[in-house]
Amino acid sequence: MKYQIRLRPSAKKEFDKIPKKDKERIYILLLNLARNPYIGKKLEGKLSEYYSIRLWPYRIIYKIFKKELLVIVIKIGHRKNIYRL
Repeated sequence: MKYQIRLRPSAKKEFDKIPKKDKERIYILLLNLARNPYIGKKLEGKLSEYYSIRLWPYRIIYKIFKKELLVIVIKIGHRKNIYRL
């Protein structure tokens, strides 16, 4: 089954600031997430409902809604400030 991918407005703003060559890499990664959203790492602690996937130098934080077959991208950015939700 294929999941639908949606970006929160704040994630869309972050995505728009990324250089074009990196946007293409992120777009391909998002297509892969639509096929299998569990390829990312499940986060722990306060962020335990989220997943993270690396695409150097970026991280993508997302949440999976299994019943709706939906992945919401919460944040896209550099690792240094990505986990401040």
